[in-house]
Amino acid sequence: MKTKNKYSLAGFLFVLPSLLYFLFVFLYPLILSFVNSLCRVNLLLGTKDYLGFSNFRNLLSRDYFWDSLCITLKFAVMSVPMLMVVDLFVADKLASMKGRCGKILTTISFLPFIVSMAAAGMVWDWILDPSLGLMNALLGAVGLPQPLWLRSPESALYSTLLITLWIRAPFGIMILMGGIQNVSQDLYEAASLDGATPIQKFFRITVPLINPQLIMVLTLETIFAFRAFDQIYTSTGGGPAGATRTLMIYLVKDLFNSDYGMASALTVMMLIVMFAISLIEQTLLKKKVEY
Repeated sequence: MKTKNKYSLAGFLFVLPSLLYFLFVFLYPLILSFVNSLCRVNLLLGTKDYLGFSNFRNLLSRDYFWDSLCITLKFAVMSVPMLMVVDLFVADKLASMKGRCGKILTTISFLPFIVSMAAAGMVWDWILDPSLGLMNALLGAVGLPQPLWLRSPESALYSTLLITLWIRAPFGIMILMGGIQNVSQDLYEAASLDGATPIQKFFRITVPLINPQLIMVLTLETIFAFRAFDQIYTSTGGGPAGATRTLMIYLVKDLFNSDYGMASALTVMMLIVMFAISLIEQTLLKKKVEY
C-alpha cells in the first residue's frame, strides 16, 4: 500500500508543473474573461462595475465589429481550403519520396514553421513592398505586372493569404505526412493489381484512411484563421483602409485599451464560435478508420 501511494505521489509531482501551467495560463485567464465580459472594467483604478450583457449588446451594435467579422470569415473561407489542398498534395508527394532527396525536401518544407509569425510578417512585408520588394523586382524582370500587394485595399487581404500559406502549410504537411506513411502499402499493392489508377488510390485509400489527421488539421487551421493576428498585424497593421482588420486586430487595436470589458466580451464570443465550429466539423466529418 505504501509503495502504491509512493508511486501515486511521484506521478502527481511529475504532472504538477503542467497542471499549474494549464491552470494559470489557460484556465484562469478564461474564467477572468468571462467575468470581465459582464463588467465595466477600469484597469487603472482596478474597479469592476457589473453591467450584465450590456457589453455584448454594445459590441453587436458597432459597425466595426460586423466589418471585422466579415473580413475574418472571408479570410477563413479562403485560407482553410487553400491550406488543406496544399497540405494534402505536398504531404502525399513527400511521403512517396525515398532516400536522401526526400529527407532534404521534407526538412526544407518544415523550416518556415519554426519562424515566428511576427518575424515572417515583417519579412514578407519587405518582400511584397511595391517599390523595393523582391517579388515585384522578379515580376518586373520578366515583364509581368507589379501589384501593390499589401498596400492596396483590394489586394491586401489576398496577399496575407500568401504569408499565411507560407507559415502554416508546414504544420499540416507534417501531420498529414505522418498519417499517409502509416497507411499499409499492401492496400496500394492490392489496388494496383485491381487496375486502380494513382488518382483512384489517392481518393479511395489515402484520403479515407487519414481522416483523423484531416479533421485535426482542418479544426486547427479553422481556429487559427479566426484568431489570425501576428502575420497580419506586422505586415499591414489592419490596413490599408481597414481591409485586413480581422476580429483579433479589432480586439487589440480598437477595444483592448479603450474598453476592456467589451474586449473581454468579444473574446468570449470568439471562443464560443470557434468551439461550435470545431464541434460541428468533428461531428460531421469524423469517421471510424480501419486499416
